[in-house]
Amino acid sequence: MGYRIAAILFLAVLGVSDLKNRTVPVWPVAVFAAIMAALHVAMHDLAALQLLAGAVPGLIMMALAAAFPASIGIGDGMVIAAGGIGTGFSAAFESLVLALLVCAVYSGILLIRRKASRKDCLPFIPFLAAGHALVLAAEMIAA
Repeated sequence: MGYRIAAILFLAVLGVSDLKNRTVPVWPVAVFAAIMAALHVAMHDLAALQLLAGAVPGLIMMALAAAFPASIGIGDGMVIAAGGIGTGFSAAFESLVLALLVCAVYSGILLIRRKASRKDCLPFIPFLAAGHALVLAAEMIAA
């Protein structure tokens, strides 16, 4: 649970930057990923293959960002990969799916209320933070 809370706090801080500047600074993402990987190795709770598997959803998003640069930011993929290293594949994937769902609902509301058009872009990292928080809440309720 500590890794998930660290990921949520990390995403909340980066989310502010994403909201204000529409950019994701690379160095905090790299530092977070390195710290999470080092903690997992030191605690012997995830094998190297599991750490790499956690980054897969982010790597897929980075590939999509390269294919569709006007639609998806590469920084979002980097953040998803770093969060996946911290939380593992299952949690990263679940959080990504929930983030996409929350973003879709929010976008739909904006479109219906005519506050945005189909061409508008939304910062995605705040939705990632929400996805991680929802997964954590579900885990706490299930426990």
